[in-house]
Amino acid sequence: MTQCIFCQIVNKELPASVVYEDDLCLVFMDIFPIKPGHTLVIPKSHGAFLHELDDKVREHLFIVATAVLQAQRSAGIAKDGANLLVNDGKAANQHVPHVHVHILPRDQGDIGKVAWTFLTRMLNFFGKDKKKVKLDALAKDIRQHLPSTIMK
Repeated sequence: MTQCIFCQIVNKELPASVVYEDDLCLVFMDIFPIKPGHTLVIPKSHGAFLHELDDKVREHLFIVATAVLQAQRSAGIAKDGANLLVNDGKAANQHVPHVHVHILPRDQGDIGKVAWTFLTRMLNFFGKDKKKVKLDALAKDIRQHLPSTIMK
């Protein structure tokens, strides 16, 4: 599916700040982050909805998402908590029709800022994308803290 922006990233046709990659999934930084460290975990195989993915792939996405969250915590990025989100379908605010898990670091008391940023994303007012150099640095920081169990 060459028109899918995430498939283009998987196929190295578009750049991304990659945190982790294996045979089944790719993890990279969201270019319109709600908070610094906002990361996406996607399957390499295309599927618009969770039910379209093979059970093994679906399970693997959440194993990797958990490892990325652990790395964010170790790096001090998700100090107080995190949201793991899947928007499954257009009515659920899924803008890219390719399954993806958002890992959104949270800080105590950030609800106002997060709500505002989420609302502007929901209304398709994405705002300014973050500079790739900053995203690459965050990706490297998270990657360096990934648990050894995931880095086989």
